[in-house]
This record gives sequence, structure tokens and C-alpha cells, in this order.
Amino acid sequence: MKNLVIAKRYAKALFNLALDGGWVGQYGRELDDFVRLLKDFPELAEAIQNPLYPETTRKELFFAVADKADTSPILRSFISLLIEKKRVQHLDEIAEYYHRLIDEHSNVARAQIKAATELDDDIIQDISHTLENMTGKRIVVEFQQDPSLIGGVVAQIGDLVLDGSVKRQLLNFKESLKRGVLA
Repeated sequence: MKNLVIAKRYAKALFNLALDGGWVGQYGRELDDFVRLLKDFPELAEAIQNPLYPETTRKELFFAVADKADTSPILRSFISLLIEKKRVQHLDEIAEYYHRLIDEHSNVARAQIKAATELDDDIIQDISHTLENMTGKRIVVEFQQDPSLIGGVVAQIGDLVLDGSVKRQLLNFKESLKRGVLA
């Protein structure tokens, strides 16, 4: 819970700076690039995140990498602040929440759609269009095949879950039988 609070605070601060300067997308890409770099080079992540190393050493290392990556001045200052405040280990969560803020600002919702079998693009578009009408937002679909559903589709947007799977229908039927409510 504390990590989410930290991520929100720093992501909102960066997002507000980006919004004022018109750099929302640029900062998002740079954050993603740096997070990916830290994942690809765990030794670099360890060196920058480890508080046992002197702060100046960690910052010098970061600035050397930032110079090679042509990182914008604001993002350089932002990550330097994270190093200084011993919050750089939360960069992944900060980037994730930053992208949520971008989606919210752009009126975009991300939907996870699961089905027992692979769905045609036309069907995914139809589901996406229906979800757009329901939410009033532009929907970005992430599809995942899940054979355990038996059939049907499950769509999730944030906390909203629309479960039209055969598995769910069978579970509901089973519960009805248990209660003796079957008509």
C-alpha cells in the first residue's frame, strides 16, 4: 500500500510538470526506456538503487547513463530526486501509475478480454465498441486466451468485470441447484 502511495505522489508530480510543458508522451517514453534499461541490466539497477553506495556515486552513474540515452532535463532531475529520496526502487510503479494518468487524461480505458479460444479481430472490435458505448471511453484491448473458461468471454476494465463465460454460467447453475431455486 505504501508503494502505491509513493508511486502516485511522484507520478502525479511528474505528470503535472509534463502537462504544463506539453511533454506527457515524451516523459512516458523516457520513463519506460529507463525502466526497461534497469530490467535489462540488473547490475545497473542494483548500483543505482542500493543505498549502501554513496548517493553521489549513484547519481554520477545515472547521469552517465542519462547522457548516453539523451534524457530530457526534467526527467534527469526527476530520477535524480528519486535517487536522493531513496525512492528510485519504485520507478517501475511510478511509470505504471504515470501511464494510468495519461490514459485518464486521454479518456482511455484498458480492457483485458479473455476467451477460451482465439478470437477474430472483428469480434474483438465488436466487443471493444460495445465496451466503448458502455464506458464512454476509448478502449484499448489486451486479449488473452484462457481455455479454462470453456467458452464465452470475460472482459475486465479496472474493477468492472463482465463475465459471460460458460464456466461462470455453470457455476451459477450449480449455486442455483444448491439453493433449490431452479425453476
